[in-house]
Amino acid sequence: MTTPHRPFTQAWADSLREIITGDAAYRAVAGHWTWPVALVLEAAPELEYHHDVAVEFSLDRGTCSAARVLDPSAVTAPFVLRAPYAVWKRIVRGTLDPVMAIALRHVHLHGPLATLMLHVSAAKALIACARRVPTQFPDEPA
Repeated sequence: MTTPHRPFTQAWADSLREIITGDAAYRAVAGHWTWPVALVLEAAPELEYHHDVAVEFSLDRGTCSAARVLDPSAVTAPFVLRAPYAVWKRIVRGTLDPVMAIALRHVHLHGPLATLMLHVSAAKALIACARRVPTQFPDEPA
């Protein structure tokens, strides 16, 4: 069994990159997506996320060539999705649809919404990949 990773760490990002790259369903729907994406977790000091943290994914036509954890000020991706811990947890656990989360402003999008909406199936497939990452949320027992 694979060791679960704390979300928004390099090990978690690397695992997600591997899953994205190996996922045929993602490749099938993301063939026209050519932009990097960054996910930003807002600081949650009570969970030892003392500062905002970003994971930037280099996505291109159904593959992910890199995933890196960095300070949000260093993000260069044209699409940045920012949310608090509880929202990301619900999205990764599958109890909150990512598109609905953006529509309800639980997730704040920096980037052209129209472009994202044209590729909503790729966005949902990307989140489906995240759901497959063995994840140990810090507010749950190990």
